[in-house]
Amino acid sequence: MDDRRTEDRDERRDEVLRALVEEHIRTGEPVSSKTVLESTGLPVSGATIRNELASLEREGFAVQPHTSAGRVPTARAYRYYVDHLSPVKLRIPAQRRISEFFSTMHLELGRLLKATTELLTDLTQYPSVAIGPGASGEIVRATHLVQTGAKTALLVVVTGSGRVAQELCRLPEPMTTKELERAEEVLARVVVGKEITTTAEFELKTADVPGPVRSALGVVEQALRESAARTADVYVGGTRQMASVWDNLATVQRVLEVLEREAILLTMLGGSDGTSIRIGDELPTDDVDLAVVSTGYEIAAGEGRVGVIGPMRMDYRKVISAVEGVSRELGDRMAD
Repeated sequence: MDDRRTEDRDERRDEVLRALVEEHIRTGEPVSSKTVLESTGLPVSGATIRNELASLEREGFAVQPHTSAGRVPTARAYRYYVDHLSPVKLRIPAQRRISEFFSTMHLELGRLLKATTELLTDLTQYPSVAIGPGASGEIVRATHLVQTGAKTALLVVVTGSGRVAQELCRLPEPMTTKELERAEEVLARVVVGKEITTTAEFELKTADVPGPVRSALGVVEQALRESAARTADVYVGGTRQMASVWDNLATVQRVLEVLEREAILLTMLGGSDGTSIRIGDELPTDDVDLAVVSTGYEIAAGEGRVGVIGPMRMDYRKVISAVEGVSRELGDRMAD
């Protein structure tokens, strides 16, 4: 009997938390106990709901902006809510729109990805990002080392698709022109015809060459791996709607700064397989009201990701279904 009571209390707590999050997503305002009671339809008193909300506040799932106000969910509440969401199906009108978009778009990949961000923004009303496959996984067609100083050289990598990546290498010690030419010979012999990835091990630094050349090749090998990560193409859409998404202009400015920094965007959207939902301090940004929903897609050229960026009170159900639907159709379109 006690187990049953505990289970009932846990279910009631989850319902109260769900209502708190969903009502705040809907209105953007602090949520009262009366609203929670009406939303859940639980057969309990208003006092019981107030006690549940107070308990959620003590546990770090809610805050009360003012003594007489309702409560607002925290990042921890959104995380719990997202982790317990049931699978979300894309609504038929949205699915039809996505299918029509990809069936009528006949563009090269870069322009298609840019148009895809506009589609995602239209579907969700939030800024969106699309990341192209980048050079990771491509075959190296040619490599060059261009001396730019006594201790610096420019690594140029040409891939099978014609993509050109450049990385500045800071060498451990000064090198002569002949030494750099020797390093270039070894580089071409070992790397050309191989895949370039962020984890590739070419063992350049163990080559049977003089010490300065071997040291330089160790730096070049690391630069090769970094070039695989840095050559992804990033497309951003929906920035014009940001003022209507975040009501604080200071927050809008900070989010704009994030969107302008390609390396941060790659980190925010990258990393995990499948659909990723990162909220608040789970992101590499300091104290910004931010959440990111992203997922991967596969095409012949490799893997990329699409995602939506919004406030923590974003409509997760709608965004998750839109991001997954667009990713699926994008992969299918490029496979045709």
